[in-house]
Amino acid sequence: MIPPAAGGILNVQNLFKKINPWPILLFLVALALRLYELGGPSMAFHDELTTLARSLEPSFAEVLAAAIKQFPPFIDFQPPLYYLVTHGVVALGGHGDFWVRLPAALAGAVCAPLLYWLGLRLGGPVCGVFAGAAVAVNLYHIDVSQQVRLYALWGALTLAGLLALMRALNGGRRRDWAVFALALAAGFYTSYLALGLLVLAALLTAWALAVPGRDAPARRRTLLGFLGASAAAVAAFWPWLEVTSGVRGYLLDAAVPLRPPLYEALTTVFAAFSSHYATVIGRPELPWLMAGAAVAGLLLGLARAAQRRSAILVAVLFVVFFGLAWGRASAAHPFQVRYGLPCLFATLLAAGLGLAALADWLRRRGVGAAAGQGLALVLGLALAAPSLPVAPFFYRRDDSRLKTLAAALRAAAGPATSLALWRESDPWLRPYFETFARWYLPGVFLTALPDASPAGRQARDMLLLVPATPGTPPPAGARLVTALAGTEIWHSPVANATPLVPSDGFTARFAPDVAFAELTSSRNVRATGSSLVLAESVRAGEAVYVFTPQPGQRVALTGLEWDTETASYPGQSPSGRVIALVGPDAEHLTPYDSDSPPPPAESLMLRLYFRPGYSRGPLALTRLDARFAVSGDPGPPAAVAAEQARRLAANTQIAPCPAGTIFPDRYVLGPDGTVCPAVGRLASDASLTLANATAAPLAVTRLDLTGNPGGAAVSLGATQFQLPLAGPQLLTAALVPGGPGTVRLAPLYTDAGFNPDAALPGATAVKRAGEPVLTCPDAKPCEILYELTTGYPAKRLELTWFPRLLGDAAGHNNATAEIAVGDGPFQSLDSFSSLQSGRWDGLGVTRRAATALGGATGRIRLRLRLAGDGAQLWSSPETPMALTLAVDTGSLPPLAIAPGTTPMTAAAPGPWGITVGFDTP
Repeated sequence: MIPPAAGGILNVQNLFKKINPWPILLFLVALALRLYELGGPSMAFHDELTTLARSLEPSFAEVLAAAIKQFPPFIDFQPPLYYLVTHGVVALGGHGDFWVRLPAALAGAVCAPLLYWLGLRLGGPVCGVFAGAAVAVNLYHIDVSQQVRLYALWGALTLAGLLALMRALNGGRRRDWAVFALALAAGFYTSYLALGLLVLAALLTAWALAVPGRDAPARRRTLLGFLGASAAAVAAFWPWLEVTSGVRGYLLDAAVPLRPPLYEALTTVFAAFSSHYATVIGRPELPWLMAGAAVAGLLLGLARAAQRRSAILVAVLFVVFFGLAWGRASAAHPFQVRYGLPCLFATLLAAGLGLAALADWLRRRGVGAAAGQGLALVLGLALAAPSLPVAPFFYRRDDSRLKTLAAALRAAAGPATSLALWRESDPWLRPYFETFARWYLPGVFLTALPDASPAGRQARDMLLLVPATPGTPPPAGARLVTALAGTEIWHSPVANATPLVPSDGFTARFAPDVAFAELTSSRNVRATGSSLVLAESVRAGEAVYVFTPQPGQRVALTGLEWDTETASYPGQSPSGRVIALVGPDAEHLTPYDSDSPPPPAESLMLRLYFRPGYSRGPLALTRLDARFAVSGDPGPPAAVAAEQARRLAANTQIAPCPAGTIFPDRYVLGPDGTVCPAVGRLASDASLTLANATAAPLAVTRLDLTGNPGGAAVSLGATQFQLPLAGPQLLTAALVPGGPGTVRLAPLYTDAGFNPDAALPGATAVKRAGEPVLTCPDAKPCEILYELTTGYPAKRLELTWFPRLLGDAAGHNNATAEIAVGDGPFQSLDSFSSLQSGRWDGLGVTRRAATALGGATGRIRLRLRLAGDGAQLWSSPETPMALTLAVDTGSLPPLAIAPGTTPMTAAAPGPWGITVGFDTP
């Protein structure tokens, strides 16, 4: 049977009576390492965005529906429990990378005490302490625990189920079987890989029945307990298996087995367990470190009668889960280490058995038990040594740069901007784009297609996210804003949405910018460039076109044709379709009948109803052609022009905007159709006029500045105030009247963005042509300094920077950031030294440093120093270096823009000039 607790002490009640400190200590260590920088990196493409795509459905029921149908391309072939957990977390805490990753971090931290208790049963306190400490600091397990993925939870449920199973096989208590059944059922609803726990339980139960121990319960009780618990777990999971049987067959039947060679797979697993991310910084992988310790521990355990059963159990644990991960590998689901995560637990337990044997040998020679446990703790923590050089990179990794991209999109957004994906290219498939926008940009942009909401028609320009791969170019009128994160951001004007003027024929176009102009309203549809499709397959949608001729004319529909593409899931016939309703207005729509078209009228509405059908399969409108007969006199050309102007004014504010006039935070067109500026330049030779076309004052919630304010004294109507800031032209500030503000220096080292005048004179670092890099000439130490002055009390300083070093063997290469306040000396803020890896270290790795300034005013200087023959500073839109001050703007008075026009002037003693923008309700 299963070995009883070593030393007879593992009884949960006794553990709590003894107030064992190890589980708590190990949990806290594991939790601290998993919480550190938990919200730092952006969401990862495919894995984390896939989890979010499932979890951001509007309700728990719709999360279940999405997981059941496996809506393409979210081929995340897993049950729904973790999606439901994530959905609940988002519902409680809102959007935030730290918050949404917290369940995985907690589940990963719980693995440390669980593995301790498991090791305690198998090999005593030394084995438990070693295994718990080793998993707490294991970089691979930390990585798994810092992702919005199910694997950390699955690992914790596997450990909990195995621990309950061992207790049940040794004691036969019903509550232990109940805990096992609960853990197994929860594991099934987390991952299909929980099948490994059921297989393991069957093998261990058969072993316990064949070779019962001295204190084992009756065989009949053991057999009934296992059968009852397993049946309960399978019965709980059976409804899910039933409703997903067709999808599982569809996804798995075509999968081609693709198993790597066994030795290669084992090497990959042990290399990840012992030296995760080693190759990223040029360090050698050390698969033998874990494999050697595990094999040695197993051999020592098999050699000792008291631990032989424990060693066999650990070996079976490894074989079952490794065999499941390796045996199921296919082209659709290739072999991955995380699929065999419980193998890490088996490896650490095996090594712990060997250490327990060593501790017993030492104890027989007079070494105390406490010393043995201390040794186990030290050695368990020491297993993280190969990962220590990787830790700075690991904790600051941000491969996707989605947060940086979201910040760039926010900065480029105007007061009436929508956002659309121009074309698809992996990884920028449309579902991932939509998930990215919903997660990082909620409420920032207007709808990409007009809808029936009050803001549905307000978009007048559009940002296009264009994957940086060859394909259909952006519209001719678009301009490139920036490029980062594997994409380009383009800005395109959007034609004002008005009732379409019918001609002889109409062919709908499905590019996002044109579709916005043509559609009157829409619901739950999106434009892909080649079609209109349902944005959410489980819900119906509609697209509405309105055709209105000139006054005095009438329009009749003489022909209507459309093509659709439908798909279905396995075992189901396509049932989705597009239905066309036509009529003079929304109250008089009837299904289109070519033999009985609607009579001529002053207007014609065409409503396309997208019905997904019972199968909820993908549905797309790929072609729409309409033919019209227009009768009546349109009137003189002047009347036609007046009517077009009237339609334009019905949806867009139109007002005069002479030179020097801006409409803060508003989208306004001039009489000639040009867009009036929302921001303007204020300098010694340029004043501004602020226009407010509404009948009420506009309260200013934030004043945005770009440039050098030079300490200017500003007059905004009757309100006067000072801008006690000065710095280079790249300075930006966001100032809240009566509240907090931020001041920022963000130099770029790109060819187009580098401005040597932004730094103080005397800089010795030089720009490398063609790369966003500063480096030292002739391998000599060099530096660059930046300075700003603030009269607003500065509370805190934060630096984000991207040094890159060649890891020279001598360790001479380094980069240092230093700060000086007022006339004080420079003090180190952050430094990055060579990792001696022989490769370039740090590219794309965000380094962050911060310090409290205590309300300091005056000069603040940043000095960046490089030393050695391989030290670089990077700054680009994708890796933006920035010095940010949190300042107290309580001295900034309340600001408002009165109806009509308000003059804004400023004066400063020295050179100055700023671009001014406003945020209003």
